[in-house]
Amino acid sequence: MMLVCSLASRAQEEVPELVTDRPDQTESSDVVPPRSLQIETGFVISNNRTAMTERVSVVYNTTLLRYGLFENFELRTGLEYRSEKEKILDTGNENTMTGLSPLYLGFKTKITEEKGALPEIAFLGGVALPYTEKKEFRGLHPSAIMRFAFSHTLSEWLSLGYNLGAEWEETGPGYFYSVTLGAGLARRLGIFVEAFGLLFPENADEHLLDTGLTFFLLPNLQLDVSGGLGISDAANDYFVSAGLSYRIPR
Repeated sequence: MMLVCSLASRAQEEVPELVTDRPDQTESSDVVPPRSLQIETGFVISNNRTAMTERVSVVYNTTLLRYGLFENFELRTGLEYRSEKEKILDTGNENTMTGLSPLYLGFKTKITEEKGALPEIAFLGGVALPYTEKKEFRGLHPSAIMRFAFSHTLSEWLSLGYNLGAEWEETGPGYFYSVTLGAGLARRLGIFVEAFGLLFPENADEHLLDTGLTFFLLPNLQLDVSGGLGISDAANDYFVSAGLSYRIPR
C-alpha cells in the first residue's frame, strides 16, 4: 500500500521505507529492497447472502512472502488456510469446508520511476497452483495472474495508486481494476479509501468499496485493519480484515 508516512531512521542509519501490498487490494508499484525478506499476513472474514444461501468465509492467514532478488525485482509466494460455511436458508442445512488455498508463485518488477505527471509503474505476474488445495476447492489446472501497478505522489502526505490486470481461471478470464487514495494522517498513521472489482464476460461482475488504517509500530513493522462492502449482486456483501507486515532486518 502506497502511503506517504515519514519514519525515523534507526541508529542514524537510513532504513528503507516499508511499503506493503496489504491491506488494500491495490498492489503497490514498489519492490522489496535487495536481499530483504518481507512477510505480510492477516485474516479476512467475508459474508455473501443470496435469496437461497448464506456463505461465510474465513481466511485465517493471508500470508505473502516477498524477497528482493535484485534492484527493482522481487520474488513472491503466498499460501492461505481458509474455511467456508454455506447455509441453505429454507432448510437450515449447513456445509463447512476447510483447507489450504492454491500455492501462489510470482514476481514483481519495477518498470519506471515516477517523473512529473508520469506514474511509477510496475508489472506483476504469477500463477496459482491448485496442488496444495483441498479436493472440494480444487480446480483442474493452474490459473495465471498479471497486473500493472501505477502510483502517483500527489503531495507530501497524499498518494494515488491503481491497478489494471487479468486473471485466467477454468471458467475464463476476469479483468481486475482498482484505485486507492492513501493519506498519511500522522507520522505513523495512514488511511486509505479504495474501489476495486473483477469484470467477467458473463456479466457476473464484482464491484466493492473498502477503507482501512495502517499503523507503524517500528520502521519495519506495520499493523493494519480494514473493511469493505459489495456494491454489485455477485460481490460479497461485506468483509473485515486485520494483519501485520514485517520486513526482516538485514
